[in-house]
Amino acid sequence: MRSMRRWCTLIGLAYLSISTVASAENYPARSVRVLTGYPPGGATDVIGRVLVDTLTSRLGQSFYLEGKPGAAGNLAGEILANAPPDGYTLYLAGMGVVVVNHALYGNMAYDPATAFAPITLLVRLPLVLEVKAATKIATYQEFVALARSGVRLNHGSPGIGTLPHLAAALFTSRIGFESAHVPYRGTGPFVSAMMQAEIDWAFDVPSGTLTLQGGGFIKPLAVTSAARDATFPTVPTIVELGMPDLVMATWFALVAPARTPRAIVEQLSREVAKALAVPEPAARLRALGYEPATSTPDETSAIFAADRARWGAVIKANNIKAE
Repeated sequence: MRSMRRWCTLIGLAYLSISTVASAENYPARSVRVLTGYPPGGATDVIGRVLVDTLTSRLGQSFYLEGKPGAAGNLAGEILANAPPDGYTLYLAGMGVVVVNHALYGNMAYDPATAFAPITLLVRLPLVLEVKAATKIATYQEFVALARSGVRLNHGSPGIGTLPHLAAALFTSRIGFESAHVPYRGTGPFVSAMMQAEIDWAFDVPSGTLTLQGGGFIKPLAVTSAARDATFPTVPTIVELGMPDLVMATWFALVAPARTPRAIVEQLSREVAKALAVPEPAARLRALGYEPATSTPDETSAIFAADRARWGAVIKANNIKAE
């Protein structure tokens, strides 16, 4: 009897393996939904439109966005974590969902480190160190000298646990000065505060800095990338300024449920890389301030792990907790 059960189990596993291979070979055989964790009109919506348009065109099946906003992207993440691992539910996730929120919230219903299968990065964004225009500060060196002098400073961010917040916490620790953090409830209030000179300095994404600079509200002092940013060709990088350990970037990535067949994960990664190598979709992203940056599943996994360790340590060291 035991022998018979063993044979039945082995036969069942063999059929399951054959079925998985067959499904991967025929993928996609129907429409694929791509979850986003924020309301329409934001960064994920813009990036998502480019993604689903190109994948639909390349793979011959409909890829469509489905917004599931709530809990700083965690709601969509939980839906993905509980979805069948068949490649027909994906998640266009920001760095916060993948590497920050688990350390920030502590009581999530899933662990992104084990619940997601990394597919590829989609875009990467450095940050820009900016100061209010009303200050006499004109260079990074002048700002650091002022900060270290002990003068009272404050800095803002779009919210607790956002990358501008974490980047500022890392920066103040590395440079050695104190500054009061003023968290706002989203990008809109944060931008408004910068326009009204309520904030002395901040880290911002390039598109935000460009808008504020165009209005004469801020001065960009440094970009947290290794190479100069095309949007700010005259602004020095943090590497040029002697701080290579402060290279920082936020990103958006495509992930699937854990245990999604490797063949499907690799196929999607290849197709996204090919799609974003085409000038038209890449130009659409760059025109909106996003730099295309694809990666293999293994490279993506390594990026996730490195950023999870880095920002988890910053959150712990500064005792940062979600509101």
